[in-house]
Amino acid sequence: MADLGGAGLVPDDVFFAFLAARRFPSTCFIRRRDQLDYLQEPDVFHDICGHVPLLMNPVFADYMQAYGEGGLKALRLGHLARLARLYWYTVEFGLIESASGLRIFGAGIMSSTTESVFALEDPSPNRVAFDLERVMRTKYIIDDFQQTYFVISSFQRLLEECYQDFGPIYARLACASDIEAHELVEGDKTLTRGTLGYFKDRRR
Repeated sequence: MADLGGAGLVPDDVFFAFLAARRFPSTCFIRRRDQLDYLQEPDVFHDICGHVPLLMNPVFADYMQAYGEGGLKALRLGHLARLARLYWYTVEFGLIESASGLRIFGAGIMSSTTESVFALEDPSPNRVAFDLERVMRTKYIIDDFQQTYFVISSFQRLLEECYQDFGPIYARLACASDIEAHELVEGDKTLTRGTLGYFKDRRR
């Protein structure tokens, strides 16, 4: 793990290179007391307490390495926005199925006590089974709780679905419309249809 110091985000190329080398960069500042529940920028609490423990899981660590390698390629191909959505809806705001029900694994959720409750218990958001191309088409919001959470069945399944050449996927999605953060669309496997959700195709 590398400490790059200060507030703000690591440059994309540096961040992906670190992940590809199985290293995770961390900031070294911590949020103020009035920011305890939410902060848009990652701080040491978010990075060290939210991200680092999961890196002890070898399958998840493999996923992060693959993501870093994919990020370097996405930069060259000009598809970083699509790939960023995958990170957002898994590493930051992902949910996972377990024998005891849904559980949080996204560090963005774990960094907020109120969103932790919201993500698992509130009727407002959609909870949708993970689909790679669906995730890459879905916008996200950074200044409020998420309106849709994607649920993986296991870290192994996530790694298997994402350990592929994304080039053909980017090509298919080039003409695909974006999906708003609160929308449900035809084909979704919806675990929970939130009170904010609606089908994009109103004929359903």
